[in-house]
Amino acid sequence: MAERRRVLIWGLSIILLLASVTTQAAANEELEFTQVTLKNGLTLKYKIMKDEPVVSMYALFPIGMNREKTKGIAHLMEHLVFRGGKGYDFNKIAAVTTRQGGYFNGFTSFDATVYNYVVPKEHFEDAFEVFNGSIWQTDLSETTVELERKIVVHELDMDYAERMPYYPVFQYFFPEINYTKETIAAISVHDLREFHQDHYQPENATYIVVGDFDPETVIERLEQIANGFGKRPVLKDDLNEFSLPVGEIVETRNIYPYYYQLLMGYEMEGLTESERMVLKLLSYYYGSNYRIDYYNNRYKFYNVISRTLGNKEFFGIYYVERDQEFSEANLSEEQTRMQSFIRQFRKSDFKKLLKNFIELIELEQESSFNTAVESGEYELQRLINPDNITVDDLPALRELSPKDLERVIDRYFTKPPQTWILVKNVQPEVK
Repeated sequence: MAERRRVLIWGLSIILLLASVTTQAAANEELEFTQVTLKNGLTLKYKIMKDEPVVSMYALFPIGMNREKTKGIAHLMEHLVFRGGKGYDFNKIAAVTTRQGGYFNGFTSFDATVYNYVVPKEHFEDAFEVFNGSIWQTDLSETTVELERKIVVHELDMDYAERMPYYPVFQYFFPEINYTKETIAAISVHDLREFHQDHYQPENATYIVVGDFDPETVIERLEQIANGFGKRPVLKDDLNEFSLPVGEIVETRNIYPYYYQLLMGYEMEGLTESERMVLKLLSYYYGSNYRIDYYNNRYKFYNVISRTLGNKEFFGIYYVERDQEFSEANLSEEQTRMQSFIRQFRKSDFKKLLKNFIELIELEQESSFNTAVESGEYELQRLINPDNITVDDLPALRELSPKDLERVIDRYFTKPPQTWILVKNVQPEVK
């Protein structure tokens, strides 16, 4: 299932203390969410929005594609949770969500697995019961696992077809996406039970609940939660770090209708917070101004890949050729043009660019207060995605100056790219 928003901004406030929980204090009274740690270790973030017609609930587990040891198991588990749990099948999930005018959603990202129900407040209590039953007592029967395995494989086919033209270059920045039908087929019911016990423990879960509901009732229910397969210490997995290759990589594969792809990649380590903000600003700026270039009356499409992983930053520009067959001359022209984009950053109106970027973040923050759905999504994104630029980053952004831009370009982009990746289309056989 797909994640719908990528850059969201957050607020967090402490509203009240409840005697049955340990409250994590926050000094800033302007923050919007109350955060409490329950007796069983579960973290709850909630926000009361009186007279809001719907309640949005999220459950977040910090285990995604990057941290899993068995390729594809986090995604398969996500599907199984949405199939239902002990006493709550798929029909029951639909009965308390979509058939009441709500919906259910979720996704497995590189960093986390997330589940979400949005329901009318009149049906919140029933939906909350089904939500928890599906997560904590997931049906891992052979029949259900086999059904969801087929669906995940079907999704792989669809996803691969949609992103096939870009997949060869994406895989260098996101190697976690390389799970296959074979790795999915190899996952057993035993593997899934072990994975569930290792990661789906209350102390490894964060709930976000927003809307018009009774927080004391929610806390009372959540404190009864336990893993349906038994208690076990949470398995803490380290980040699976990687590096871009050094030098030039050439691949040949079917990328029709494109003739070739070209990626220019940089890997940076140990950036300061201000340097990281400059890099994210450059990614935003590139996407706003340089995605389309009319060169010799041809439509040319460029894009940016950027990623934060642990202490490393990855930045790349890639191009797909639609019109001309590959030649060494074309390759040389594109390499020169792509490197010139970096040099053009120096010519930007840095203050204006930064002002626009900050205004965009503030607009996202303001919109998050409109509804329970937007507020919940906003808080969720702050927690799960290290690539997000949020209100947390505003102090660092406001301190940036043109000198910071110059320093980043001089330090990281005046040198040749660490990686050039060329992917050429398979040439048809001559008969």
